[in-house]
Amino acid sequence: MHRASIPPKTGPAQSALVGAVLGIDAAGHCLALATVFFAGGLAAGLGLATATFLLSTALITIVLFRFGGFRPALGITQDTTVAILAPAVALVAAAASGPPEAKVATAIAAIGASAALSGLAFWLVGRLGLGRLLRMFPYPVAAGFLASSGVLLVTAALSILTGAQGYGAIAQALVSPQVLMGVVPASLMAFALIGALRIWQGSTPVLVIILLFLAGFYGLLAWFGLSRTEVVEMGLLPHLGEGGGLGPGLWMIRLVDWPLLLTIAPTFAAVVLLNLIGVLLNTSGVELATRQDSDENRELRITGLGNIVIGAIGGITSYLQGGATIIAARLGVHAGGLVFGHVMVLLIASGFAETIVAAVPTFVAAGLLMFIGFAMIEDWLIAARHRLVRMDWLIVLGIVAVTIGFGILPAVGVGLGLAVLGFTFGYMRLPVIRHSSDARTHRSTLDRNAVENAYLAENGEAIRVLALQGALFFGSLEQLIDSLRRKPGRPQTTKAVILDFRAVNTFDSSACAALQKLGFLMHAQGIETHLTGLSPALLAVFTRWGLPITGTTKDVTPGGFRLWPSLDAALEACETTLLAALERPADAPDFAALLALMGQTHPRVPDLIDQMEALDLEPGDVLIRAADTQADIYFLASGRLGVLLAQRSGPAIRVRSMGPGAVVGELASLLKTPRNADVICEAAARVYRLSAGTIERLEREDRDLAALLWLILARSVALKVTQTNALLTRA
Repeated sequence: MHRASIPPKTGPAQSALVGAVLGIDAAGHCLALATVFFAGGLAAGLGLATATFLLSTALITIVLFRFGGFRPALGITQDTTVAILAPAVALVAAAASGPPEAKVATAIAAIGASAALSGLAFWLVGRLGLGRLLRMFPYPVAAGFLASSGVLLVTAALSILTGAQGYGAIAQALVSPQVLMGVVPASLMAFALIGALRIWQGSTPVLVIILLFLAGFYGLLAWFGLSRTEVVEMGLLPHLGEGGGLGPGLWMIRLVDWPLLLTIAPTFAAVVLLNLIGVLLNTSGVELATRQDSDENRELRITGLGNIVIGAIGGITSYLQGGATIIAARLGVHAGGLVFGHVMVLLIASGFAETIVAAVPTFVAAGLLMFIGFAMIEDWLIAARHRLVRMDWLIVLGIVAVTIGFGILPAVGVGLGLAVLGFTFGYMRLPVIRHSSDARTHRSTLDRNAVENAYLAENGEAIRVLALQGALFFGSLEQLIDSLRRKPGRPQTTKAVILDFRAVNTFDSSACAALQKLGFLMHAQGIETHLTGLSPALLAVFTRWGLPITGTTKDVTPGGFRLWPSLDAALEACETTLLAALERPADAPDFAALLALMGQTHPRVPDLIDQMEALDLEPGDVLIRAADTQADIYFLASGRLGVLLAQRSGPAIRVRSMGPGAVVGELASLLKTPRNADVICEAAARVYRLSAGTIERLEREDRDLAALLWLILARSVALKVTQTNALLTRA
């Protein structure tokens, strides 16, 4: 893991002051989150929860500073899942049996359980090295969850202020003047915070605005002469119960209704998932902003262990705080001084948590929640409209809509479903066909005679070659089927299709059904289907499914496929079939006719043949050896020759085959260079040799016949260059 070297610009004392300011901001954040959980009937636990959340923030900050990879690093209790967890916590607290204290204890236990489970998930993911995989979680889905959390935080703030649950009940409560006495200042404070942060960066504007609203609140109390009791009855200050707030103790463990926690297991699962996304998003954001490179798996393990401890004390999930860490890094603070000031403020605030809670108006805590919620909506829904493509943004909007209409848990399911659909449609949009060609330009390495070459050049569209790529599944193969389906009103010219699987890396079982459909479609259209480039794994998938695949010698069943060891072999077989099916003269052209085509029917072609020596070869005979310096030129009249290229290790590979009409050895003769490959006989052949001595004599004594020879050689070289270019183009 690499840590970027950030030279301190601020000394330890000044850095501690910066940490203290950020600590005050964090304390307000903890109070706001605690208010979401411990409002109404659970208000007696508000002070205790606030103290626990403050300690959670201090603990995770120390852990990240001591063991983490970022310098500096500040942690905080996270708001990402509060809006999901709070209703579930309220539900189990209301169902808890026993005295009122049991409801608070059960609520704290539920919050702690969510932190411990999240911590365990962090640790396991980091331990298994899966952190980078989680970073591949679809961005639109993560953005939709975060935007939905913002909506629910605003709703939670309104529920605190109105004492109502549900959109309809909240809307009805908002017509009450007493309710508006809390909603209006909370909304004003939220919008003031948003406006201030558009102009000034950092936590100072937040503290100033909160202090101004607090001063204004207590100034108005003094102006109107209202007592604390009257203000509590008006709902402007929290009511902590008749005996005040509850303190920590072993009584909490005894009073927890543990079986009730199992009833909200689905909520815990959603919380864990969103926390995993949140911690990795924060880590990535800090990496980018501070130009540091972290080991995400190590960060997950460290954060996970910290949250297991936090969960044991009833705290809420806490991890790296993106905004404050980035601000501190840009100020060039001394990391030790920053953390010291930050933690000291949090510890002091936790010691006086109940006093602080009793003095902070409800609308201040609710206003902070509104501010956080509005900021998340703006970042992940409104501003995202300009960053994301339309389809991705519609996914974000859809998740938010499902959250508003049905809740966050259904939205989690919808989001994951949209992620799968997005992945599927994304792959379906990718071209499954890497390269498409036909036998007019995409030819086998078998050199054929001029008649056959002309025929293939004119009718080669009957053989289609499709090089496939990527991951093939049912959806992507539909793209392939559409490209091969006969178009209405168009004549059927295709006789054979070769599917090359060399660039295919994944093929699932569901795609076998689509391939089977393709086979029957090709059979119905009278098209032979050939497969090549199959890896053993792909062939095993096809075999397990039961696709009718046959070898090169067996008959193909209707709708079946013929398998070839190489694309070149498949091309050669399809070319041979096409040439055999087309109308041809009753007698194959003899050598003189083939040479005449190459010489453009020159009248002296027979004279040139008279200068040649006929050689008969049997399979395995060597015509030319690599590195040989002899400069003879050979003309293949019948049979077949193969060009073999030697390898440093292993057997030689065949790079080309030649049929009747091919010219062999002309390049070495023209360039006066040694032979670069072996040429052997593959099928009984007759070859005509034109010796180097004869060529020299023709150049001296018969310039017209020599010119005919160079014309034939030039056409041969041009044809080979064309074929080589075609090979390179498709490689």
